[in-house]
Amino acid sequence: MVNGYVKVVGKNSNMSIDLSLVGLDKEQKIVQLSELNPTYCFEKETIKEVVDKIIEKGHRRLPILSKDKKVVGIITTMDILAAFLRKQNFSEPISTIMNREVIFCDVNETLGNVLIKFKFSRRGGFPITKDGKLVGMISERDIIRRLTSVNFGITVEEVMTKKPFFINPNVSVLDAIKSMVNTHYRRLPLVKDKKLVGIFTSADALSYLKENDFNFSTLFVSISPIFTKEVYYIEKNKDLSEAIKEMVIRDVGGLPVVDEDKTLEGIITERDILEEII
Repeated sequence: MVNGYVKVVGKNSNMSIDLSLVGLDKEQKIVQLSELNPTYCFEKETIKEVVDKIIEKGHRRLPILSKDKKVVGIITTMDILAAFLRKQNFSEPISTIMNREVIFCDVNETLGNVLIKFKFSRRGGFPITKDGKLVGMISERDIIRRLTSVNFGITVEEVMTKKPFFINPNVSVLDAIKSMVNTHYRRLPLVKDKKLVGIFTSADALSYLKENDFNFSTLFVSISPIFTKEVYYIEKNKDLSEAIKEMVIRDVGGLPVVDEDKTLEGIITERDILEEII
C-alpha cells in the first residue's frame, strides 16, 4: 500500500490502482468490509455439530467462543480433516482440536494493517473483536470481491502459482485427503495425461466424510468418478480481472489455470491476488 494506492506488480507489468476507484481506502476501518454477525461455535459443541455448521453455511473457518462469548479459538476445514486422519472421536468437544493461537483484528483496525496481516500470517481470515468479543469476520474473499471492477492490465499467468501440486484421479479418497492435509493445499486439481479433469477441495472432502458417517472403510474407493465433476477454470492469457470475476461468480477461492488445450499450467487463488497488493 503506497500513498492510497494498491500497487499490482506482475513480472512484466508495474501499475498502481487508486483504491478510491473501488471504494476502498487504506485508512478505513476493516469492520466496514467485514461480515457482521458471523457464524460461530461454542467450545463445548461437538466436532460433528461444528462440521454440520461449516457445511450448512459454506464457510471454511469458524471462530470458537467461550461461554461468556469471548473468542478462544478458531477451527478450519483442514483442522477437522487432520483430526479425522488421527481418528479423533468426533463426539468430543471442538475445543479438543481448535487452534488456540488466534490472530485477531481489533474493531478499529484499518484495511492497510489487515492487508499486512494477510500477507505475513498466511491465513485466510480473522475474527474481528471488541474487548475480546466477536463482532465480525474478515476474509480474503471479502476484499477480493471489491476488486471486480478493476482492469489490472496483467495476465493470470503473471500472478498464478506455477506447477501446482495435483493428484491423479485414480488415487483413493483417503490418499487424496492425506495429500491435502500434508501439503496444506485446500484444493487439488485432478489431472490425467496432463489434462485437467476435475478438482478436489477441502469442502468436498468434509462433505464426503459426513455423507458416509465418518466411516474410514468408505475412503478406499477411487476419487474418480466421484469428484471428476464440472470444474471451473481460467485460461492463462486472460486478464486478472476476469479470474477475479469468475471466482466471485462461482463463489470459489481459487481456479486452476489452463492453456488452450486444457493442460494444467498453474492455479490462481485469493491469496495469490492479495500478495500482489502491496
